[in-house]
Amino acid sequence: MNHYKGFRSLLLLGLLYAAQALARTEQATFSATPEAVSASIQNSAGTTADPASLFRQGMQAMQNGQLGAAEEDFRRVIALDPQSSAAHVNLGVAYMRERRWDDALVELHQAELLAPNVPGIPLNIGLAHYRKNDFDGAIEPFSEALQRAPDSLQARYLLGLCYFFTNKYKEASDTLTPLWEQESTNLNYLYVLSIAASKSSNPLLQKKAFDQMLAIGQNTPEFHLYVGKAWLAEDNTEKALEEFRAAAAARSDLPLVHYFLGRTYLEQHAYPQAETELQKDAALEPDFAYDYEDLGILYAQLHQPEKAERSFRQAIEHNSTLVNSYFGLAKLYRDAARYPEALEMLDHAEALAPQSASVHYARGKVLTRLGQSAKAHQEFDTAAQLLKSFNDRLQQDPSGDRSADAQDAAQQ
Repeated sequence: MNHYKGFRSLLLLGLLYAAQALARTEQATFSATPEAVSASIQNSAGTTADPASLFRQGMQAMQNGQLGAAEEDFRRVIALDPQSSAAHVNLGVAYMRERRWDDALVELHQAELLAPNVPGIPLNIGLAHYRKNDFDGAIEPFSEALQRAPDSLQARYLLGLCYFFTNKYKEASDTLTPLWEQESTNLNYLYVLSIAASKSSNPLLQKKAFDQMLAIGQNTPEFHLYVGKAWLAEDNTEKALEEFRAAAAARSDLPLVHYFLGRTYLEQHAYPQAETELQKDAALEPDFAYDYEDLGILYAQLHQPEKAERSFRQAIEHNSTLVNSYFGLAKLYRDAARYPEALEMLDHAEALAPQSASVHYARGKVLTRLGQSAKAHQEFDTAAQLLKSFNDRLQQDPSGDRSADAQDAAQQ
């Protein structure tokens, strides 16, 4: 089995459950109500500034999707009463709906300082980290939210997914298992749970989850997607396409189905079909970075460097941890003799995948072009040592023309 494809497919299929989780939590994001407004604001109603009215006005604007107006109203409330945790919460929620995660975190942390016992605030903090793909950073606030509200379905399954995505499989299994009664008819939940159980040496739970998955999943689009993934990991692209097409025919908006179709066509070098499917998936899931990364790979293979560069940049904008995108940009810049920019991208790649021989070898080549021969030799030596020790597990071409090993190293 191709380990890189297997891991990446595992991660992406885990995101199917994440997509469902987030769809439900979009409705459950904690917002403060007028009843949560501090007494100082309530008592000032009727004054010239009337912050209580401003707060209600901001909530109405947010409910109507007028986020700019809502932000202005909540900022005005905060200017009148900086101790209003409710205004900070709702300003943070407005930022979250605009995908301004860092701005949201500033407001939510301030709200938590002002109201440390409100369980909804750490849930929102966890969600902001989660949507930034900062799964490590989301674990603590989700854990805190679950401690404060032990029956919170949202906090529990998102915490379990964060453990799963950070390779903490026993913690993932322990966290997700109590959701069996509510989620055992959810194929995506069963898939994640079965993998977590397998990787944490719990064969009984693995069999229970897998048997349930087989019992309820036959001929569903999700099941076709899982089977297609298995064939793709085995490099059987024809069988994979059969399954992915069946999944898409049954449900064209199934999360990631067009991504996997595009990925499979890309493996077959069927570039027009791959481009069409990846663009379809990007239209359905505009924040999904892997669509742009694979489009970058496609355009690079078609010798369309401007399109490739734009796609890789889009991928990094959505997920700054994608080694292949930095590596792809480095190769584009190297080929265009833009060596300082190539080195900058390789610096990012090395920070994310320090055990990648391809990254170190590519750095050596670029440093040679920049006249830094001593540093270049150090990089070549490092690459050779990594190859010898098999730390770079998918190393196939030390020229760096295959970058899968860089991504694999980052994911270990």
